[in-house]
Amino acid sequence: MSGIGYYYTESNDMELILTKREARVYPWHMHMRHWAMGVVRFGNVLLLTADNSRRVHAGDHFLIPPYELHSLCIEPESLLCVLCFDNMDVLANGFPYSGEFLQAEDKVLLEAAISACRENFSLHNAHHSPSIERDSLLCRSVQAIIQLIEEDPGETLHLEQMAEHGGYSLWHFLRGFQKVTGMTPHAFQLLCRLRLLRSMLRTDTASSIAAVSAGFSDQSHMHKVFKRQHGITPKQFKQVSFKLAPL
Repeated sequence: MSGIGYYYTESNDMELILTKREARVYPWHMHMRHWAMGVVRFGNVLLLTADNSRRVHAGDHFLIPPYELHSLCIEPESLLCVLCFDNMDVLANGFPYSGEFLQAEDKVLLEAAISACRENFSLHNAHHSPSIERDSLLCRSVQAIIQLIEEDPGETLHLEQMAEHGGYSLWHFLRGFQKVTGMTPHAFQLLCRLRLLRSMLRTDTASSIAAVSAGFSDQSHMHKVFKRQHGITPKQFKQVSFKLAPL
């Protein structure tokens, strides 16, 4: 599997994703608690958000804050570099890693994008969260459920339980959750479970155990959801995941 590579730090505060000349479509999703900066190394990428669409060309970059719903369409033969990080502090001295996976010209592009993003990045926004009527009781209830899901995505939390937790009817809560996040509680829960699953797949945890621990009904369900979201199987993901070694 050579169409993509994932390079991650031991502390999981940073991850570099390199796509390699394969067309890819990432369905609507969001990144919980971390930013994603993309740099188009070659070709073109279409970035879709809830209220905008942007065609990103070679040499250009984009920055996606935490919890922003988006989709990516990578055109054939294009090369995309995506750097995910918890906050700008980890990039205070640029990209502190090197290796055969990152060519000299790629690192120049990456450093230029980091510099440009730093100019527009406010540390007080590093913990960005969904934003509608932040003072509303419903919004705060949704935020509380989001936190519950993120803290233990493997735990089964039914829609009825979520609504009851906030003191709302099922339908009222569902509409509120979708308005805040842009997706259903179930879809959000799956994204959180995938994030937990990814970290478990990078250890020696057996796939069957990882599937159950992350909240999937079985390996088949895990496999289906993972491939739909990432375009590769969990096994392939393990094969193309590598630890980053600092300079």
